[in-house]
Amino acid sequence: MMGFWFTQGLSFLPIGLGVWTTATMVISYVMAVCRGDVVPDFPYISDTGDKIPESCVFGQMLNISAFLSLGTMYVRYKQIEAMNQADSRGLRILNKASLWVGLLTSVGITLVANFQETNVRVVHFLGAGMVFGLGVVYSFLHTVISYKLCPTYVTLRKCRARAFITAVGGTAMVIAFGTAMVANYQWATHEHEHDRLHWRPEDPGFAPHVASTISEWIMALAFLFYFFTFITDFQLMEMDAVIRLKWEELQERAPLITA
Repeated sequence: MMGFWFTQGLSFLPIGLGVWTTATMVISYVMAVCRGDVVPDFPYISDTGDKIPESCVFGQMLNISAFLSLGTMYVRYKQIEAMNQADSRGLRILNKASLWVGLLTSVGITLVANFQETNVRVVHFLGAGMVFGLGVVYSFLHTVISYKLCPTYVTLRKCRARAFITAVGGTAMVIAFGTAMVANYQWATHEHEHDRLHWRPEDPGFAPHVASTISEWIMALAFLFYFFTFITDFQLMEMDAVIRLKWEELQERAPLITA
């Protein structure tokens, strides 16, 4: 009996990751704006989770996103491993590299979640760099993998979609980081009565700041859309856990086990 499309196979993983992370950004944004902790005009995503209580909600929800991200990336790794029936060395290397990159990306998500920008700035920015920088690398690696599996397992249309999303994410990352540097430099040339969470149009560097924040949102959404391209692939797979008992050790301990 066929279930709902989002329950077929393991498709709930990329769906859950995309929906949950989007909800995280929206909820923290609404809370921060309603409380006046950030300006409503395109704040940085992490700025919306900088102050209490939204930082608590943002951190907890983003930790769950990190777990879903790692689960999705591991399942994708096992899926590519199963598809590599010819045991291609190049594909095997790309797949393992993407797994490690995905692991570090997930660690970066937890750093962003648990170390707020105004509290531990260096660690927060390190985590952001891992999420977005390695996120681009991960999407690039899986785009290359997709082309290698085309047309047997992946359609050309899907390959091109992933390549386009990767290009959008990479371009947005360059713009976001570049304009952020310009905005911060121009901000530092003047004294301000308000903090960086409340940029005003008259502030030096406001234009590049807005360009940076918009690019960050585009970059984040691009990554989520990239995971959505895994949905149809995950609908066609299942995973089983294999339990292997060490019988020799069990037999040695058998006298200790009572009925």
